[in-house]
Amino acid sequence: MSKRDQSPIVFPGLDVGKAKRYSRVRLTFLLLGLAETAAQSLWFAFSGRSVALRQRTTHLVPNRRLAVPFYVAIVTLAGWVMHLPQSYLSGHVVERRFGLTKQRWTGWLTDELKGFGLGIFLQVPLITGAYAVIKRRPKDWWLVLSAATLPLSVVLGHLAPVLIMPLFNTYTPLGDRVLAERIKALAARSGVKIADVYVMDMSRQTEKANAFFAGLGNTKRIVLSDTLLNQFNYEEIEAVVAHELGHQVHGDIWRLVGFGTVVGGASAFAAQRLAEPLVNRTRQRTGIRGIEDIASTPLLGLVLAGIGLFIMPVQNAFTRAIERRTDKFGIQLTGDGPTYARTMTRLATQNLEDPDPPAALVFLLYSHPPAADRVRDALAS
Repeated sequence: MSKRDQSPIVFPGLDVGKAKRYSRVRLTFLLLGLAETAAQSLWFAFSGRSVALRQRTTHLVPNRRLAVPFYVAIVTLAGWVMHLPQSYLSGHVVERRFGLTKQRWTGWLTDELKGFGLGIFLQVPLITGAYAVIKRRPKDWWLVLSAATLPLSVVLGHLAPVLIMPLFNTYTPLGDRVLAERIKALAARSGVKIADVYVMDMSRQTEKANAFFAGLGNTKRIVLSDTLLNQFNYEEIEAVVAHELGHQVHGDIWRLVGFGTVVGGASAFAAQRLAEPLVNRTRQRTGIRGIEDIASTPLLGLVLAGIGLFIMPVQNAFTRAIERRTDKFGIQLTGDGPTYARTMTRLATQNLEDPDPPAALVFLLYSHPPAADRVRDALAS
């Protein structure tokens, strides 16, 4: 049955027109951001400034081993500064105008500065290491880098709840012990052991609601946003948690890590096949010596971004299938389809989601099924 033949789903309290405008504005900024990044990368490479920066850092830094990370740090800083105005408009101004945040611009800028610092901390050694591999393994660097993706994902998964996430929010054990015990009982019914339930002060950044599992192994925990706790009743919160428990029962975190490793390997292989000829053919115009030259960063990054856009629909189809299966699990675990449906409508309303976006947008950009589809499936269960 096509969407046209299905009954429309009502979302009480949701201004659908406003939600669709919000979706269009976000899409516009997404496209502008992609165009801006592409233009900056091409300009940086073909103007000769990438090579000039590499030469300057080589002369300024006595230790040649430090010249590459110095180059990466400067490029990261320049990219962040150039993208900052658009980040401010899309990440702060738009969110305030649509009533989705009460955060002041100072708080937004503080988070941006923290993100930049974290980016420098991670990107400098990672990109430096990647180029060291490219230089030492010119024929199969893509394979070596792909093999490093899995252990890196596992390490970051363990460290994120302990070292990274607390940089942006405060996490405290859930004070409502009745709700905590209900959530633990729900987890026990699904066969998932959780030590405790945490609350994050998500309202610092947004009015949107969320819940998720964070971490791997002994750092794994379930996190509820304070916006969820303040706006939803026990049964609705249990419906959200039941969905997240489905991800744990099905091993979706490892499934996504594995899928990401495969996709990353395919992307790295394609990048080698595409970026190396591009760098070699444009050498006279750019001055870049080869793919192993750190000055090739803007071109290699542009190729990787293009590959990412190309495979995004495949990744999104994969995650949408996971989310649909997890919705079914959540409904079965709670045994209450109507409450699950009501929860999805309330989440869509609070998060100002377009409940029924065009199919083309869903195919290209949506990692989750549209809210109307999720509600419809819950009511049909």
